[in-house]
This record gives sequence, C-alpha cells and structure tokens, in this order.
Amino acid sequence: MPHCAYRLRHVSHSRGFSLLELLIVLVIFAIMASIAVPSFQSLRQHQQLTDASNELVAALRLARGEAIMREDEVTLSAVEDDDWAQGWRIEVDEDNKTIAVHQPLPDRLSVEDNDARSPIVFDSLGYPTGNKAEWRLHLRGQEPLDDMPRVCMSAIGRAYVADPDDENDGECDA
Repeated sequence: MPHCAYRLRHVSHSRGFSLLELLIVLVIFAIMASIAVPSFQSLRQHQQLTDASNELVAALRLARGEAIMREDEVTLSAVEDDDWAQGWRIEVDEDNKTIAVHQPLPDRLSVEDNDARSPIVFDSLGYPTGNKAEWRLHLRGQEPLDDMPRVCMSAIGRAYVADPDDENDGECDA
C-alpha cells in the first residue's frame, strides 16, 4: 500500500506548468506580438490602398460601359468639392439619374488627382471627353511613394492600375 501512495504523490508533482514557466512563455509571446503588429498595420494600409484603387478602376469601367450601353453621356464625379476620397458617383446625363455612389474611402486614405479633372464624362461611344486622367492614392498626411497604386485612364477610356514593378515604374502610359 505505501507503494501506491508514493506513486500518486510522485505523479501529482510531475504534471502541469509552474507559474514561472507560464509567465516566461507569456512574456515571449508579448514580445513577438509587439514586433509583428507594426508589419500587420503596414500590410493592412497597403491592402486598403489596393482595394480603393481597384474600386476606382471598377467605377471608371462601369461608367464607360453604361455610356456605351445607354448610348448617352455618363459622368463620373467626386461626391463633394472635387475630393475623390469622399467617394464618387456615376450619373446619366439624360435625366441626371444616379447609377451608383461609392462610399468615402477609409479615413487615412486620400486621392491626388494629377489632372485636377472632375468630373470625367464618357460620350456615347465610351470615349472620355478631354485628355487622359491619372489618380494617385496615398495615405493622408504622407507624400505619395513610388510603390503606391496609381489609377490611370488612357485617352480612349481604358482604366487600369499601373504596376509599380513594370518597365514604366508604375507611371501611366504616355
């Protein structure tokens, strides 16, 4: 019988972690998390920029497609005061009917309109009236970097996001 009591007492001491071991693991985890969080924030901001660029390209393509389909002028414009970061809307000129409205971009994002052109009007054949347009999306309060998304529209109305890694270094086609 004493032999069983010894085995129970011996087993109970060998199970689990001590408080000190648990605290050491928690401290190591906290240090690793504090190192990883800034890189995740940067990744999140870059993803927001990419998403906003793709949404602007989709709006340009929708406006162009609607102009061709309706055989009428369609306008893409900033919602308020030529500030594209506040959102944009697509309207048909025949009766000022709004087709779509995009919500404002997240707080830290802003849009630099290099041609200062607002609105963009597509004619009944899908061509933009005027010259090509170019937008750069960036974080508010920071200078646009070369690797930031650049939304481009050619003279014939083709909208795309310029790749910063291509041979033109992300510049819009001439």
